[in-house]
Amino acid sequence: MSKYFVIASAAVGSLFLSSCASIFNRPNQPVQVVSQPAGLTFKVTDKDGAVMASGTTPGEVNLATSSGYFSPAKYKFDFYKGKRHLGTVQLDAHLSGWYIGNAVVGGIIGLVVIDPLTGSMYTLPNDVEFKGSNLASVAHSHAGAVTIASTEQLSSEQRARLVRL
Repeated sequence: MSKYFVIASAAVGSLFLSSCASIFNRPNQPVQVVSQPAGLTFKVTDKDGAVMASGTTPGEVNLATSSGYFSPAKYKFDFYKGKRHLGTVQLDAHLSGWYIGNAVVGGIIGLVVIDPLTGSMYTLPNDVEFKGSNLASVAHSHAGAVTIASTEQLSSEQRARLVRL
C-alpha cells in the first residue's frame, strides 16, 4: 500500500512543479522581417532604445520574449531606404496560452518562478511586415526637387494632388 502512495504522491508533486510554457516556448524566438518593397534596411530596438538587431528585408532576427521578471518584451522596428526613415512597426510579446496551462495543471512553481524568470510565459508574433505602399513622390516647383514622404506627412492639398499608380 505504501508503494502506491509514494507513486501517487510523486505524480501529484510533479504536477505542482511542472512548467507548461517553458516546455513548449523558448525564451528567444525567430521573427521574420519582410517589407513591401523588399530590400529595405531595418533596425530593431528594445523598450530602452538599445539596438537588438539590424538587417535587410526579407530577413530574420532572434529576439527575447521577455524583458525581465513578469515583463513582456517590446520592440520597435525602424525601416529605412538608404538613410531616409520610412516608418516604424511596433512588436509586443503577449502571454502564451501554454502559460495558462500552469494554472490548469497546477504548476505553481512554473506559474510564479520558472516561466516568468525564463521569459517562456510570453510569445512573439512570427513576423513583422512593413508596407511601404503609403509612400508617395511629391514634385516641388523649386529646381525640380523630388521628396519622398509618407502620406501621413502630406497636407490635405498635397493629398488631393496624388495620383494612384
